[in-house]
Amino acid sequence: MYMPEYKTLKIEERSDGIAIITLNRPDRLNALSFELIDELNAYLARLQTSLDTRVVIVTGAGRGFSAGIDLVDLGQIYKENIPEQYNQFQYMQSRDTLKRLAIIQELLTYLILGFRRIPQPVIAAVNGPAFGAGFAIALASDIRVAGESAVFCNAFIKIGISGGDCGSSYLLPRLIGLSRATEIIFTGRNVNATEADRIGLVSKIVSDAQLQETALSIAQDLLNKSPLGLRFTKEALNMNVDAQSLDAAIKFENRTQTLTTSTKDAQEGIAAQREKRRPNYGKW
Repeated sequence: MYMPEYKTLKIEERSDGIAIITLNRPDRLNALSFELIDELNAYLARLQTSLDTRVVIVTGAGRGFSAGIDLVDLGQIYKENIPEQYNQFQYMQSRDTLKRLAIIQELLTYLILGFRRIPQPVIAAVNGPAFGAGFAIALASDIRVAGESAVFCNAFIKIGISGGDCGSSYLLPRLIGLSRATEIIFTGRNVNATEADRIGLVSKIVSDAQLQETALSIAQDLLNKSPLGLRFTKEALNMNVDAQSLDAAIKFENRTQTLTTSTKDAQEGIAAQREKRRPNYGKW
């Protein structure tokens, strides 16, 4: 499939089914410029229908995961006369500040929904700062691995806006509990890798040098699972985190289990378990 050229992302789609998304603005700590937001939304839309990509890793170039939305770009929204380079963004041509803000907020939060909606499991390999919207991208990932330099911050409250943004008030309490999440969201304080591990925000801490290798190892383990089973597992987790009851959750699981059990992959998985070998699921 044709891969467009991205200016703010590095994309590696490996032959084994792993895609590595690297936010690539290291001079700005991978802050989410308007251009990066557009490019990342476009790539997530591509993943939505990709059968070749089965697992996704997201990380940041250089010494940071992402510093959040680029405040230089955000500041242009309030100007009556914006610099010419922003004319490429149609919403910036409006003279109504509220309209500009509404659209960029929608585009920014599409990223969070996009990471949850794509069928592939997402592993965040967090190096250095993951602040604001960058923190939210880590929260929206399915698995988080922290390098020793990782620092998390729900920074929205510190720039004069609500601490509940980009899904953080939904995702963080579900990951670490309401009490801890409330304090972190209200204060906007930094959470280092050690604390993030202790409170269950990340799966593990590794040295920065081992971060990429660790994320790849987890991804390769997921590749040993059936493609459909992996996708339906993410779907079940997405749906059942807000299930009305255990009964409703089980009913949803029963449907996916009935579907997946009827596949050749299930037959192969059962045979492999019985014969004590690795299953050979192949591609779709």
